[in-house]
Parts: sequence; structure tokens; C-alpha cells
Amino acid sequence: MKHFFLFLLFVIPALLASQDTQRISGKITDGSQPLADVAISLEGTNQGTFTNAEGRYEIRAAEGQVLVYRLAGMKEVRIRVEDVTRYLNIRMTPEYTELDEVTVTAREKQEDLQIRYPQDKNIIRTAYGYVDAQRNSGRVKILSDEDITPIGICILGILQNRFAGIQVTGNCIQGGEVRIRGGFTQNGLASVVYDIDGMIFEETPIWLDINLIKRMAIFLSRSAATRYGTASAGGVIVINTVSMNYGPAKDQLLGATPVRDVQVVPAELVERGAPSYLRELRASESRDEAWQTYLENARGYAASPYFFLDAYTHFYKVGARSLADRVIDEGFGKFNRNPVLLKALGYLYQEQGRWQKALEIFKEVYRLRPEYSQSYLDLANAYRDAGQMVRAAALFGRYQYVLEEEMLAGSDEFWLLQQHDSDNLFQFEGEGLGADMRLVSSDEYVQNTTRLVFEWNDSEAEFNLQFVNPQGRVFDWKHTYESNPTRIDDEKIAGYNSQEYIIDHTNPGKWQANVTYYGNKSLTPTYMKVTTFYNYGMPGQRKEIRTFKLAIRGANIQLFGLDNPGIASAK
Repeated sequence: MKHFFLFLLFVIPALLASQDTQRISGKITDGSQPLADVAISLEGTNQGTFTNAEGRYEIRAAEGQVLVYRLAGMKEVRIRVEDVTRYLNIRMTPEYTELDEVTVTAREKQEDLQIRYPQDKNIIRTAYGYVDAQRNSGRVKILSDEDITPIGICILGILQNRFAGIQVTGNCIQGGEVRIRGGFTQNGLASVVYDIDGMIFEETPIWLDINLIKRMAIFLSRSAATRYGTASAGGVIVINTVSMNYGPAKDQLLGATPVRDVQVVPAELVERGAPSYLRELRASESRDEAWQTYLENARGYAASPYFFLDAYTHFYKVGARSLADRVIDEGFGKFNRNPVLLKALGYLYQEQGRWQKALEIFKEVYRLRPEYSQSYLDLANAYRDAGQMVRAAALFGRYQYVLEEEMLAGSDEFWLLQQHDSDNLFQFEGEGLGADMRLVSSDEYVQNTTRLVFEWNDSEAEFNLQFVNPQGRVFDWKHTYESNPTRIDDEKIAGYNSQEYIIDHTNPGKWQANVTYYGNKSLTPTYMKVTTFYNYGMPGQRKEIRTFKLAIRGANIQLFGLDNPGIASAK
């Protein structure tokens, strides 16, 4: 008996530990060749492993832990483990070192700089992370909000009067250029580029309200600005605004980068890249023939949830709704404990206006992921779509409560997005909910605009969203570990996968939204839902939901176009 209890003493904890962790495997490459001897460790522990000669590895980790991938000469990769993480195939990139103006300093972690940012006026947030001006290897000049006074009516006045060595031309009405005397180029002075809350602009942002500037820095040396590439030949001006909302403000989509040719893959080529089973379904001459084709392919694709999602979508589009539902009930049902796959199905239901079915899906996702901020928003909006306004309001209230009680990790980025949805609910349904309408407020930032909300079901998805305005100017937002690791980590900590964009009515006309999909760590498709609100917050508000399956990698594909109404039609 004594030996039996000793056995339990050692074995039970081991069994419990194994239940709390999950096996994660994958392959690490440089984009073409496998990488051997990559060190993979669990942050904060002494546990780790290495890749073999084929670049493959296997490790156990618990949800919430961070895997760190290191190899000499390559950029470090950090990935937070989620409940569905099973495969992480990593592409590592070379780490280049700037040789001129090298200064050896102890480098603080980004997390530490982020904590110090609110109080330390020498820290600025850039598109590539936080920078401490006092410890940066290059020359950086910085101003805080206390030093920034409203000189003139736009940023040109501040730059001309508060920074030495600045050459300013133009005015606040027609625009202007800013150059740093003694700049980097050998062929004269080049214009600076602007990093505003993490987004890069090549034109002077005369539209920026200078009263919203919290901190401003000028990167004067090549080593300080090297991460911005050749565009930074004339220097970089970094601006953090008071809101610190790192999504683009209304007019930021209007400025963007200069006009350039945008190449997109035609829709017919995308269709040609569809799986063979889907092409066979589309070629069927009747519903009976299509169903027989489905049954024949189901034998070979029984382990693929994406086969069933594709089949469901096909049958629904051709009007065979009962067959579509049968596909889900009999085939996709085996994947019903996977929140990533459930969200993909929920997106399709929402696009089709099947509100009650979408509600049941997001109830299940909420049950599986009660610690995810996105679960609250998804379920609240699903209740609203299904006409259950009281429950929707309760979910928004519950989210605020768990944040205040620190029962849930928060995110400033996500909080603002969900607050817009919450405000909108009470703006339209407040009287029926018994709210005091005098206390109901809304954000003027989003009122009477075209509001776009992008959501994706897989947190590991990497992509580039691209917007082309009526004048042909382009704005890009990269959601990749290489370009935006801080944002992706914030998403995983708080549990959200969404981004909003606002287009106001001062720039009417045809807009275009494109996406370049770079894949995810499990080499599977990602589903992206786009909700477009027209005349947001106004009596004539309407919305349109579209869902896209992202599977073709590396190609710039047009998602949709939209007609942004002018000021007159928005009233």
C-alpha cells in the first residue's frame, strides 16, 4: 500500500501536468530551406528543444505560454500559445545589423518600455516598437505634449519653430514639405517620412489636429531610422497622438502613400485555384448530381473541415439549403469543439443572414473561450442581430464589468472598437432598453461615416490589408509577426482578432479593398469577415457582411469595392 501511495504521489501530478499542456510541432525554414539547431524555449522556464536537420521540432506547452525561437543571425520569433495551437510552422528572417554610428548599450525589453511609456517622456512608440531617445544608438530629438504649443494651424508650424535644423516649405492649406538640413542623402536633401501611431506616410500630414499630439520625435541619423528602409533617406518624424489608438483615423486612409499602380489577381484566376472537389461541384448539372459528387469526395476529405465548409457554401449558394444544412449536421459536426472552425461557420451564417444559427455558434465559442474579449463582442452582436437587444446590452455590460474587476485582460485597441458597437446599440435601441437617452453618447469620430470592421478566425493569420482611395492613393496595414509583432501579441493576450477602419464622407467615390494572404502557422485557410456600415450612427444606417476564404498565398487579391457616399447623400 505504501508503494501504491508513492506511485500516486509522483504519477498524478505528472498526469495533471500533461492535461494542462498540448503537443506542438512544426517545421522552421528561412522561406526556402529548413533550419537546423533552432533553439525553441518556453519563456520563463528552462524547458526547450532544438530543430533537427530537417527543421522539425516538437514541444509541449500550455495555453498562454510564450514560445521563443532563436538562431544566430536570424530575428527572434515569439508566439503565444492558444487553446487551438497544435502546429507552428515558422519562417525566420535574417537580422541585419547597422554598422555606422554603433553604440553598445543595454537593450530594454519592449514590455518594459511599454510600461514606462506613459510617464517617461523620452520614450516614443514607432511602427517597429518603442524607442528610448536617451538610449538609442542614433540621434533622436523628442518633444512631449507640454512642449508642443499650437503654433500656426498645422504641424508645419511646430516643426519650423520647435526643431532646429528643419527646413519647411509650403503652407497649411495647400500642403508642404519638410527636410532635415544635413540629411542622409549624398544627392541633396530628401523629404522626411512620417510615422503616426504606427502608420507610415510620405506626405506631410497637414490634416492632423495638432492639439491631439502627445509626443513627437525626429530621427536624425541613419541608424535611428534604418528600420524604415530606403523611404527614410530624408529622416523620420514619429508622432504619437493623445488617443494612442493605433488604427487609422478617418483621414489617415485619405493621405496614405503616393499614387502607385496596384496589381491584383483577377477573380477568374482565384476561381481556377479552387480545390478540385469544389470545381466538380460547380460543374454538376443538377442538385442530385452535385450531392453525389459531394458524397464521393467526402470519403477522401472526411478529415478536412474546410471541405465541409466549401460544400455547405456551394449548396447554399445554389439554393439547396436543406442539403447545405445536412453537410454541416453530418460532416462538419465532428469539428464542433474547435472555436477557430466554429467562427468560420458563424461568419458564413452571418453573411447569409441566418442570425439564429449564427447566435448558436457564437454561444458555443463563448463557452469555449470565456477569457477572450472577442467572445463577448461576437456574442453581443449575434444577440443584436437575432433581435435579442436586452441580452446584447447585458453582454456589453458584462464585458465592462470583467475588465474593471481585472478578470479579463484588456486592450485599448479592442476596447474602442467594442465601445463603438456598444454605443451604437444604445443609440438605436436605448429607449426600448429603458436607458436614459440623455446619458447615451456616441463617438463623433465614427458618426456619419463608412465604418469597416475586419475580423479573422485564426489568430496566427498573417496578411496585408490594402485600401485604394478614389484618387488612387494606397494605405497598407500589415498583420505579420515581422512587421507588427506587438499588435499580434496584444491580440493574443486580450483575445481578439479584429480591426476597424473609418472613411468619412469628405472623400466620396469608389474605394477598393485588397488583401495579400501570407498564411498561418498551421498551413490552413483563414476566414475573414468584413462588416461594412454605411452612414454609421445615422437614421439611415445599414450594414453589409461579406466572408472571404483566404487560401492563395502571396497574391494581392481584390476583396471588394465600395462607393463611399458624398456629404450631401450622408445627411
